[in-house]
Amino acid sequence: MRLRCWQAMVYPLITARGAVALMLLSGLLLGVPEAAAQEEIGASTARQRVDQIAAQIDELEERYLVPAVVESRFRLESRFNDAKVAYLLGDYPRASVLFVAVVDNRQVRQFDSYGEALYLLGDSLYQLRSFRAARTFFRQVVELGPGGFYQPAIVRLLEIAGEIGDYSGVDALYARLDNLEEVTPALHYTRGKTLYQEGRYRAARPWFQRAARDAEYALVARYFEGVTLAADGDIAEAREVFTTLVAQSPSTPEDSRVVDLGHLALGRLAYEERQFDLAIDHYLQLPRTSPYFERSLYELTWSLVSKESYQAALRNLDILLISDPDPRFVPEAKLLMADLSMRLRQYDQARLWFNDIIATFTPVRTELVSFIESQPDLQSFFVELVRQDLEGLRPDYMPAMVSDWVEGEPLMADARQLVSDGSLTQADIDEAQAALAEVEQMLSYGSNIEAFPVLSEGWKRGIALEAELISLEARLIDAELQGTREVLGPSERQRLATLEAEVDTLRSQHQNGPQTLDELQSRNSAIREDFGRLNSELERVAFDIESLEINLDGIDTYLRQNPVEGFSAEDRQKVRQIRQDLRDEVRRLQEEHARLSQEIVAVQRQFGARDATLVQQREAREAYHRRLMALGELIDEQRARLGSSSRGEALALAEQRRRLPELKDQLNTYFQGIDQVIEERVVDIRATVEVERQELASYQQELDAWRSETERAVSSIALWNFTQVDDEFDALIRRGHVGLLDVGWQRKEDATRDINQLFEDRSTEINVLREAFREVR
Repeated sequence: MRLRCWQAMVYPLITARGAVALMLLSGLLLGVPEAAAQEEIGASTARQRVDQIAAQIDELEERYLVPAVVESRFRLESRFNDAKVAYLLGDYPRASVLFVAVVDNRQVRQFDSYGEALYLLGDSLYQLRSFRAARTFFRQVVELGPGGFYQPAIVRLLEIAGEIGDYSGVDALYARLDNLEEVTPALHYTRGKTLYQEGRYRAARPWFQRAARDAEYALVARYFEGVTLAADGDIAEAREVFTTLVAQSPSTPEDSRVVDLGHLALGRLAYEERQFDLAIDHYLQLPRTSPYFERSLYELTWSLVSKESYQAALRNLDILLISDPDPRFVPEAKLLMADLSMRLRQYDQARLWFNDIIATFTPVRTELVSFIESQPDLQSFFVELVRQDLEGLRPDYMPAMVSDWVEGEPLMADARQLVSDGSLTQADIDEAQAALAEVEQMLSYGSNIEAFPVLSEGWKRGIALEAELISLEARLIDAELQGTREVLGPSERQRLATLEAEVDTLRSQHQNGPQTLDELQSRNSAIREDFGRLNSELERVAFDIESLEINLDGIDTYLRQNPVEGFSAEDRQKVRQIRQDLRDEVRRLQEEHARLSQEIVAVQRQFGARDATLVQQREAREAYHRRLMALGELIDEQRARLGSSSRGEALALAEQRRRLPELKDQLNTYFQGIDQVIEERVVDIRATVEVERQELASYQQELDAWRSETERAVSSIALWNFTQVDDEFDALIRRGHVGLLDVGWQRKEDATRDINQLFEDRSTEINVLREAFREVR
């Protein structure tokens, strides 16, 4: 029912799209009242008004046109500033697009900001996890030689080497650093960490020691120094470093985490040396707020077990099960609790834990085996799964426990991250393509001036001033005609009647259009309100779609948490198919909603300053101005016939009227200048869009090649993990059954031991009695 209601709501919007513009335009044209009758105007007032208009035109040019022309001459610097603002605001996708347009321009290479643009472009890509693309631009910064971004670029290159596990070229970077007189602490630390990640512990140590001299890296660098010592087997020196570290008072959350890591390291060293009490002391130093608290509890538990403090270890495991419900940890914790219960001779509790493991994993493994056996070609199945969607690594057709278990595998996590990076890259490319299409769409209309808010404001102010100028011209003509009609001959009267008829028609069109800046703003507000209502309707539809999707998610969650054991494999397949069909329908509706939203936006972009309606009104206003000029010429021809009493005032009015055409030409030149600047910017943007589209096509080709290469590798990892889960579940079930046997055997052993102890005690008592009654015999 919801789907039919949604369709009934949205599909009329498709057919109504063509009527939207007409509806808005008709409302706007009918909504402007006719101009009120104007009072008569004198020569002094006319001079003052004409002077004001002339000053306003000069102000328009100085405020809007001149800066725009200057900016066009320096648009490369302007684009660099726009990109930098986007970067500082954290809008890395936009920043990367803008910076690419900057660095691709050969002119920018002569500026000092070229290195900065390269670095910020690389860092924008780095923040987007496009490490290999970022590495290209960081290398270009390094090739420029020492400068403001030289060392930061090397830091990023070393970090990227660690992120992607590709250390080729790092030795060349080290050689560059060795030639520098002064190196930042950040670079010392990053160099040490990169060497550490390469396994070159002894070489890394001096760089950590140098970085530790700076307050920012003092604790973390000391920690890694201790780790490298421990890795090289220098346990005593490592302990000394960690002991010094934990004695420090952390001043930041990051320093607190490093101190916690120091306690963990000391606990591990003490455990390896069987100093369990000392290890326990260090593990207990970590607060509950520490990100390593669960890890410390786990290692504390084994310290307690090694110390044979079984009851305390059990309490610790209870806390761990609550605080760290990791699916891979839970069964191991339960098996350990069962083993500890046996050692404490709590056999009933031990049996409960072992039976819980068996009851939990047996039905899940049965379904897993059934799924594996039902697939004729598992490899092809997982290849297709990875190809279709990232969620293929966590399929909803599997029991939740299996999916959660697989996710906990480190290799699988790396595979998921690999596919996630690819998906994010594809999303970035799609987003960039959509943005380019949006830009092209915006530029294709006359209202593209709205893409440049300052110029748009200048254009609107020019429109309002033009309307004021022509209204003043009409008033002056009307004032002059009052004295001129009496002296006209028959032919001139006929000519005047024709001109007045044309002027009246054009005056009506002039008055129906926006006359002031406020009326232009009101027009825009009315457009926004109408489109806002349409968007509100679409948002309500989107809410219904989202509610339907939430309901489907709830059904999925219920079925995963409450599997119906009585369902046959065929019934389960039907349920999965129904859920998939519903999801496909929701996805289709979402796509339709997105398409309609885009169409509404496309129509809305057709309105604004310099849109088709305002351009037509300007053309009508221009024709109105020409007819008024024709009337003025007629009046000037009759000037000699005027009486001497009215001639002076008429000449004064005519003088001011004759200034208006020149001002109108100046205003037309202003509009032409605005149009030329916009055209230059549009051409420039379109050229940039074309460059970006070619770049995106290249990226898409590289991504497609990468995807084809990684699909089989990632799917093989997924397949291996799922089949590995079968072995691990089987091992857990076996350990549960063996544990039950151990409980029974241990009970028998304890019973035998107790019986033998009873016999031994009885024999001892009999011997004592015999000794006591020996004298009686």
